Amino acid sequence: MRTHTCGDLSAENVDQEVSLCGWVQNIRVLSETLVFVQLRDAYGSMQLLAEQSRIPHFSEQKLLIENLSTDSLISVAGKVVRRPQEMVRDGVQTGQIELLVDKIQVLNHAQPLPFNPHVKSALPGEDTRLAHRYLDLRRPELQHNIRVRSKTTMAVRQFMDDNGFVDIETPMLFKSTPEGAREFLVPTRIDAGSCYALPQSPQQFKQMLMAAGFDRYYQIARCFRDEDLRADRQPEFTQIDVEMSFIKKKDIQDVMELLVQHIWKTVKNVHIQVPFPRMSFADATSKYGSDKPDTRFGLEITQVPELRVDDHTVAEVLVVPSGAEIFSTKELSPFIDLMRNSQNNNESKAINSDHDLSGTSKATLLSRWLSAPSQASNTDEKSLRLKDFLSSISAKKGDLLFVSERSAYVTPANTTLGRIRTLMAQRLQSKGHLVIPSNKYNFLWIEDFPLFSREVDDANGRLSATHHPFTAPAEKDLPLLYTDPAKVHGQHYDLVLNGIELGGGSIRVHDPDVQSYIFKEILKLPPKIQSSFDHLVTALGHGCPPHGGIALGLDRLVAILTESPSLRDVIAFPKSSNGRDLFMHSPSMATSEQLSEYGLQVCSSRHAKRQLIE
Repeated sequence: MRTHTCGDLSAENVDQEVSLCGWVQNIRVLSETLVFVQLRDAYGSMQLLAEQSRIPHFSEQKLLIENLSTDSLISVAGKVVRRPQEMVRDGVQTGQIELLVDKIQVLNHAQPLPFNPHVKSALPGEDTRLAHRYLDLRRPELQHNIRVRSKTTMAVRQFMDDNGFVDIETPMLFKSTPEGAREFLVPTRIDAGSCYALPQSPQQFKQMLMAAGFDRYYQIARCFRDEDLRADRQPEFTQIDVEMSFIKKKDIQDVMELLVQHIWKTVKNVHIQVPFPRMSFADATSKYGSDKPDTRFGLEITQVPELRVDDHTVAEVLVVPSGAEIFSTKELSPFIDLMRNSQNNNESKAINSDHDLSGTSKATLLSRWLSAPSQASNTDEKSLRLKDFLSSISAKKGDLLFVSERSAYVTPANTTLGRIRTLMAQRLQSKGHLVIPSNKYNFLWIEDFPLFSREVDDANGRLSATHHPFTAPAEKDLPLLYTDPAKVHGQHYDLVLNGIELGGGSIRVHDPDVQSYIFKEILKLPPKIQSSFDHLVTALGHGCPPHGGIALGLDRLVAILTESPSLRDVIAFPKSSNGRDLFMHSPSMATSEQLSEYGLQVCSSRHAKRQLIE
């Protein structure tokens, strides 16, 4: 039906006869003998010029064109000609040419649209656009994003194939396991009350593939988690899943760095320098208050052990140079709310924001320290000691201080001062006091995570796996696994870019005795849950090699490459913010016949909770 797309044509095609197909974007009737039509397809746009002298039965065709609605589909044939000089549009590929039409055919007359996807200023809310996703996807921005996603996926496949990895599909119908978030269950008629579970990741399957001898596996894997949604989460998502045998941590990190380098070069024509810097989890959380720090700007947090009340707490301070002069009291309200919520949630015990070198509130951590019996007793000595302290952290008059005290037992993936640092950077940037270049890519490996974390603010609190129970302990800490497991570091590694976690992985436990010990003695899993991993432990004992892997979030990766604010902008058919497919009206209620066939019945939430208690 067409010889070219709109994106194919340029001034080099002048005097050629071509055929185009596309959507009508704009119609301008200049006279009884002259009509302009803007034609658009997936690759660009083209101005059509319909003249009475060129088209048989022009009056009929003109009437047909005038009655076309936005996004009606037409097919045209004609000759590419140069535009008059006064109509040339510089910077546009087809800005120097137009199509002198010989023939027009209407392929599909569009009914009135619920919204025009090409008028940015008149776009409706996201829910309306998701309900008509096929229209929303006509927007150039989303067209670009989905095509970048395709290009990224192809770059991944090319790289992995060139480096000897085998693409292996793993089952979508898995079983329920206690290793992570809430799962989606799939009832089956095989046995009454039995269900499959959709996989949260191919974690156990890819470990089995290592036991099977496939020493380099990868997959563009679909994963599912039934958890609360936000801008960077979807109930179904895609990850670049990788596993390798006979490796150390650095081996797989080297491969991932080269993969990222290949993606950025292929998609953005940007060279990424490797190797990436490494940072310990302890340094990341103490200096930046986050296990996924944005290192494009400073505002580092300082530890102040002299302020802590005992060895079970961590005291720290964030200094914002000239912050008291930059922000009004009203503008500091979001920070005050964040600190107040932190205290209410027992994330921190005392926080202070101080505009000056004096006047510190007695309720603050600084005042408690200054008023301690071991410190100065009179006002002058307190003032001097405060000045000495502020000098030690390089704080000056007019600086803004945030002081926090938190538990040393709870693993702080994102501390109070870490959240304040992130919010402060946004506010400083909006006021022009901080420049964070968007084209700077600070890739970073976060390592040396604690293998286990306390579930409560208690030195004797129960331990849980910081990431998942299959992560191997650091070799140097292996003896501590049996004497003081809370001090064991894991061979886990996260890949971070500009404050966003791209993915994470680890070297896995390949010794069945160590894996069983972790399940039973450290995590203290009930026997029934331990038995759900029997297949894994058995496979480890049948000659499973040392192995490790990683998973990179493809959705998040593409969102970064396209600078999209939401994952929904890089997924063709995403779920809404509350997990619904507004276009397909999913999920939908099962019929009574379907429920009966699977031996299911619907209970109210209150009834279900009562049954669980009983």
